[in-house]
Amino acid sequence: MALANRAGLKNTRTLLRAFGGLNETYSCTEAECSSGKNFSARNFPALSTRIPRRKLRTAAPVNGMYHLNGLLVVEGTNLCYSTDDAPQTVQTVENVVTDSKKVLVGMGTKIIIFPDKAAFDTKDLSVTPLAAAWTNGNADVVLTPCDAAGKTYTVKNRGPKEPTDPADGDLFLKVVNSQVPYSSESILEIYSEASGNWSAIELNWCRIECKGIGADFAVWDTVTLSGIKDDDGGYWKGLKGDRIVYARGEDWVQVRAEPGGDYFYGTLTKSGDVIRWKSIDGKGSGLEGSPDPFRLERRVPDLDYLTECDNRLWGCSKAENAIYGCKLGDPTNWFSYRGIAEDSYAVTVGSDGDFTGASTCLGYVLFFKENCIHKLYGSKPSDFQLSAIRCRGVARNASRSLCVLNETLYYLSPDGVMAWDGSVPSKVSEKLNTARLSNVRAAVGGALDGRYYLYLVRDSGGEKPEERLLVYDTERGLWQEENGCSYEMASTGGQLYLWDGADIWAADPSRESDWQTTEGVEATIPFELITGDIGLDGAEDRYLSRLTLRLDADCASTVALEVSYDGGGWEPVAAWQVSGQRKNFDQSFVPRRCSTLRLRLRGEGQITLRSLARTIASARGGILEQEV
Repeated sequence: MALANRAGLKNTRTLLRAFGGLNETYSCTEAECSSGKNFSARNFPALSTRIPRRKLRTAAPVNGMYHLNGLLVVEGTNLCYSTDDAPQTVQTVENVVTDSKKVLVGMGTKIIIFPDKAAFDTKDLSVTPLAAAWTNGNADVVLTPCDAAGKTYTVKNRGPKEPTDPADGDLFLKVVNSQVPYSSESILEIYSEASGNWSAIELNWCRIECKGIGADFAVWDTVTLSGIKDDDGGYWKGLKGDRIVYARGEDWVQVRAEPGGDYFYGTLTKSGDVIRWKSIDGKGSGLEGSPDPFRLERRVPDLDYLTECDNRLWGCSKAENAIYGCKLGDPTNWFSYRGIAEDSYAVTVGSDGDFTGASTCLGYVLFFKENCIHKLYGSKPSDFQLSAIRCRGVARNASRSLCVLNETLYYLSPDGVMAWDGSVPSKVSEKLNTARLSNVRAAVGGALDGRYYLYLVRDSGGEKPEERLLVYDTERGLWQEENGCSYEMASTGGQLYLWDGADIWAADPSRESDWQTTEGVEATIPFELITGDIGLDGAEDRYLSRLTLRLDADCASTVALEVSYDGGGWEPVAAWQVSGQRKNFDQSFVPRRCSTLRLRLRGEGQITLRSLARTIASARGGILEQEV
């Protein structure tokens, strides 16, 4: 039996099932989006709309957000905190900070707040200042030399030679220079009957007494003392300046001070600019004193950016071009230099330009400028090392874009979004328009499930600024853009909180403790997707004869499909309206002859683009004739 020999139709069919992300460059392919909003790579290789967010509560104005054992929101002058165990219960501490933008960093159970220089304790919700200062006002301040145990002494006798018949425990002031018998050159001695010898008593400490002077200070605090003269012919030479508190009480402190001055062995009482001095053997006189009030201060430097590493708080100052590290485990002490491993640390840098950010990654403390990274490492002040790398740093106004995700640090630089993994930064925003990432007013970063969220605000040339919320899937290297603004973000590791200027949102409602509720969850999501040019890879003698899209609608949705031929206007192709149940559907259409075309999907709801099938036909005539 002979069968008819039919002509072969040279049609081919290709199926696109792996969709890329946003590509704003000339190289955008048909599998990528030249523009899009509210799509996500969460169901890769398919392309789905993002997860609906959930509004948690209204909050305005918000000056900062941070997560540590719970979510802290700085609302105006109040601190609002909700613990992880009871996230629906918001506890407010009122009027404890100034109404300004904050730099927040966690250390132990405390959240450090700058520029207020305060610490919020997540356990008891207390707010304590890091710095402390005390002045005497009109109160009398009494300064007395003492020994290491804080004991003060009085004597009955003084002279160039010791008595010949002393009793056990007798005190004597041996005068070296009779012109200044109470100067530090003299020696305070005590007699021991057991040894039969006089031994010197070292008074290398000063006990300072006044009501309330020790209330705000702690043992081992470094305080700056002022209001006392330290000239050569005065008294308590060497007392003024930075001193360590070795002991304290509510109304007294003990600091170390090297003996010096002509009026050392005695008690000084400062009242305003008058000094009353009483010698160790009871004689007194009046002296001219400093008009400045007596002041004790535990100083904290003015820092622009903060980070925490190895139980130390680190910060940098634009004004001083310097880097500071606090005392080990103690963010209240920044000028403690005792020559031990717990000491504070400070160093100036020689690079030009202002600091633009600070962060910690892979055990390194990193300080950024626009064209430089300063990397600090080591375990104690004696072996801290600071190196500088000339590279693309953090852009101006983008300090909050710094975010550590999967052992990699991401941030916005003047040249785009960078990733730093311990060596040199590499650019990850090659597929984005760099011009739209530059000259930002503000940039905020956050992280959730391997995705880096970056919110940008920049001038648009109009009345309103340009605002974008970009999302980078670090595992797949895909960019997407979502709607909404996020002036503040806080990442918890399992959730991302965003503030849009009025309300606080949870990026993934299913991760909340009350995930069963639908209250506050977005009912619908507006979406839009514009593909790259389709048909650039076609041969001259072939054309696109049919396109078929396969989509899933996860809930009640409306979808419109439009096409643009050769860069022309948008023409409607199809529209669907899906009820509340999940539905799968295919949409095929025959495009007209063109060089290239683009597709636009837009609507509201939640959809997933599963595949895009293309049928390519031969463009030559005589296709029904037999070909040998």
